[in-house]
Amino acid sequence: MKASEFKEQFLPLSRRMYWTAWRLTGHAQEAEDLVQDAYLQLWTKRDQLGEIENSEAYCIALVRNIYLNHIRRKRVDISEQSSERLLVTDETSIEEKVALEDESQEVQRLIGLLPVQQRRIITLHDVEDLSNEEIRQQTGLQPTHIRVLLSRARKAIREMITTKGRR
Repeated sequence: MKASEFKEQFLPLSRRMYWTAWRLTGHAQEAEDLVQDAYLQLWTKRDQLGEIENSEAYCIALVRNIYLNHIRRKRVDISEQSSERLLVTDETSIEEKVALEDESQEVQRLIGLLPVQQRRIITLHDVEDLSNEEIRQQTGLQPTHIRVLLSRARKAIREMITTKGRR
């Protein structure tokens, strides 16, 4: 992948990557560091990036994985320096974060299975946290249609999760 293609495909995603990192860390500087690490990894793997179908989902997953790796490293450092009680507390929070991460990745995968309009609306509303008015401005759809698509998308995801749970 050429540098110009890389810039065109991945630089527009920096804002979304930053907000994901910020939500995970709660700190602006740490979020910036995570995004910088993500771009470094993307750049070093740029020759394999042509195979990626959904650049945004890949980048968000990459940011989350880098965050989880940082947390795991911190846990190892703490375990070497701290008492056993502190380690147990830290492991519990890591397990919870990993479980939430797994659930989040599964929902992202299920969103990818939705019809195009539903996928776009649920991504804009629930992932990018845009208001119905902002979605209307971007898509040109009527507010009623946006609500219907959002409702159908959420219902479809609930049904997929329920169906998967029965297996």
